[in-house]
Amino acid sequence: MMPDDPMEDDRTDFLRELIFNDRLHGTALEITRRVIEWGEGALSEKERYVFQRNVIEVFVTDECSRRGCRIPWSEMYQAHDNGGMCGDCRHMDAKIMNRSLADG
Repeated sequence: MMPDDPMEDDRTDFLRELIFNDRLHGTALEITRRVIEWGEGALSEKERYVFQRNVIEVFVTDECSRRGCRIPWSEMYQAHDNGGMCGDCRHMDAKIMNRSLADG
């Protein structure tokens, strides 16, 4: 992606959120810091593999578990912790739950 691409900014914000919330440790943390500073292209093949395996495969949810829609980077951190739902579905589920509690 281009350096001025808002999607890349959102991805960087997601990576920063992982660091801020102490979700990364050791090599994964150091490599993620390097990705934020220099981009993924600056990684060696081995570092790219570690980043993919220990960060991307663990924390990235490509599709909403409810509707199958694409989850934007700006919602990725929350999706990891809420069962893989996008913001709209998470909001819908909360409304349904609140309605059930009120009716029950």
